[in-house]
Amino acid sequence: MDEPMPTTGELLEAWREATRAADLAERLAKLAAETVTRADLNADGADEVARMAERAAELAAAAAQRARAGAEQAKEIARQARDGDQRTADAATAGARETEAQARDAYHKAESAARARHETPNPGS
Repeated sequence: MDEPMPTTGELLEAWREATRAADLAERLAKLAAETVTRADLNADGADEVARMAERAAELAAAAAQRARAGAEQAKEIARQARDGDQRTADAATAGARETEAQARDAYHKAESAARARHETPNPGS
């Protein structure tokens, strides 16, 4: 059996549907292309951010090493200053004790001399 021939109205409707489908396909293709372009840009941006983050990490590691070296140097300077201060303090203490011993000896000599003068009879008395 032969199928009936479509009417011009049906053909017109089919043509319109095909045109709408083609337009929709074209819009979807453009959106897909734009999405790919955006994805590429986003990937490039993400790649740039990753490179910047890696560089920041490298700089932070270098800064941490410099800070550690500075702290070690400050610690060594403080230790040397402490040791020097301790030696200076010890020397000052020893000097003060020596001066005290000399003063004590001088006092005892003077006291002994004074006692000796008082204990000796005065020839004129």
